[in-house]
Amino acid sequence: MRFFNEQIKTMFIIANLINPPCPMQTLKEETRRRIIDVARREFIAHGASGTSIRTIAHKAGMAVGNVYNYFRSKDELFREVLRPLIERLDSYLLSHNKEQHLRLDVFDMEEPQNEYLIAMHTLIRSFRPELRLLLSGAEGTSLAGYKERITDHQTRIGTEYLRLMKERYPHLNTDISPFLLRIAASTWVAIFCELVYHEEYTEEEIELALRQYARYGIAGWKALMQP
Repeated sequence: MRFFNEQIKTMFIIANLINPPCPMQTLKEETRRRIIDVARREFIAHGASGTSIRTIAHKAGMAVGNVYNYFRSKDELFREVLRPLIERLDSYLLSHNKEQHLRLDVFDMEEPQNEYLIAMHTLIRSFRPELRLLLSGAEGTSLAGYKERITDHQTRIGTEYLRLMKERYPHLNTDISPFLLRIAASTWVAIFCELVYHEEYTEEEIELALRQYARYGIAGWKALMQP
């Protein structure tokens, strides 16, 4: 493995010697990164509606027109600032229906659900400022009302989960009220938002609460889905 890594490293060095990075391209990438970094700080501090391209340009040390060379609008820049969060959030939400959760014994095992909830907490710790911006500071952008989008997404994921489980285990009862699925999704989003906005709880308190919620949820779904 070490020899293989050394070969890759040598090939990379040779490639750069043959085709060295264009200084202008490097400069453009650095300028784009600086715009995004400044925009992130301003959006987090003042929200989308309280931040202007003019302010971002001034604090990035460039003309307003230069910002527009990289981003066609404030909305496009706002979305780019939040892109890493949204990609990570989407990936996390979709992980609910992965193979390890599509087992009949999932209702007798707390660990998969615990892991899913703890992963949520880890995501929040990694992106707390961006999450607050997305949930409370996106007014006037195409990402406004994202809390409702998450609820809709979770409801669809729950519906698909029931379909997948019924497909694998026909004897299960999956005749669950769509309204109940919506309520369950809304409850999950409420827990998510509590973790985003409140930092006064210790890690131990949060982990205990999440584990107890997992136990509570598993018991409820097991009772509803049993034949």
